[in-house]
Amino acid sequence: MAVQKGFRVFGRIPSSLIEGLSIRPKEVLKSQQAYFAIYENEQEVKNVVPDLRKLIELGPLDVVVTAPGKYHDFVSRYFWPANGGEEDPVTGSIHAGLAPFWASRLGKNNLVALQVSRRTGLLRCRVEDNRVYVSGAAVQYLEGTIEIPSA
Repeated sequence: MAVQKGFRVFGRIPSSLIEGLSIRPKEVLKSQQAYFAIYENEQEVKNVVPDLRKLIELGPLDVVVTAPGKYHDFVSRYFWPANGGEEDPVTGSIHAGLAPFWASRLGKNNLVALQVSRRTGLLRCRVEDNRVYVSGAAVQYLEGTIEIPSA
């Protein structure tokens, strides 16, 4: 299996990850943002019960659980206790990593993803060159300006 650029494969999965997920993943990868726990199917992702006390030990990394979808290209859930939360209802940023991973696995660059949290969210992802485009319905909760000082 070719590993997507930006991921690392584990020989030994961290015990906090295994103990923090009620179902053992078939594969675990790691990016700069999160551990990617890969499952066989959508139902396993839906059935995962996180132990947030164990997952917080993985900080500063978060945990995404994902699998091929039944009616969508892939599904996911995102847990972020190490960074101040529990389960995020819909996480656009993690799809910047999920989309290239699933594009490589499924052999396609246009994907439809479903985050199967309690609220759920449908995302459309397109992988093009070194970019990932993520779109979907959103609820604006903040408006502002960010300034980055020049070096």
